[in-house]
Amino acid sequence: MTPLKLMPLMALAALAACDERDDDEAQILDFAQLNAINLEIIDKVQAAGPTPALNIPDGGTATYRGAMTFVLQDGSMDGVIGQAEVDANFATNQVSGGAGNFFDLDGNATLGSVSLENVVIADDFGNLIAGEVNGNITFAAGAMDVQTMLAGTFSGPNAELVSGVVSGTATPIVGDAVLVQGGIFAEQ
Repeated sequence: MTPLKLMPLMALAALAACDERDDDEAQILDFAQLNAINLEIIDKVQAAGPTPALNIPDGGTATYRGAMTFVLQDGSMDGVIGQAEVDANFATNQVSGGAGNFFDLDGNATLGSVSLENVVIADDFGNLIAGEVNGNITFAAGAMDVQTMLAGTFSGPNAELVSGVVSGTATPIVGDAVLVQGGIFAEQ
């Protein structure tokens, strides 16, 4: 084949290698990708610092994607990491979203989904969010009903990042509730 005839094939191969995901659709991540993104966003949040309240948008919406973690606080170090999506509506000060596509700490896929509920952007401070994260997650110890509170903040010069901590209980079908803690780190 002549070099001229190879050009279209090379261009096609280059296009196939590109990430063709639509910005409105989340790409399904595997365990290694999810861990890498989580650590990358944590570093960005720490470097960026909180968004000044005056730089929080007055209107519009933004979608943030990243990771959410939960670890049982029963001494077992039983935990999961999942793929998170957060939608902020700056006009109404409402935040929605959730997490799914969970993996245990050994990298095995596990069942579960959680939703952000009653999450608001605090009017008094502008860059703070607070609400609940609730759902069901299968830990190594079994399926549990997770009920937590979320406290977070926007980071970066113009709210490019959102992060927070979750703390509450995880209750198995049979047995006593245990403390569960974790966090969420996501970026636009």
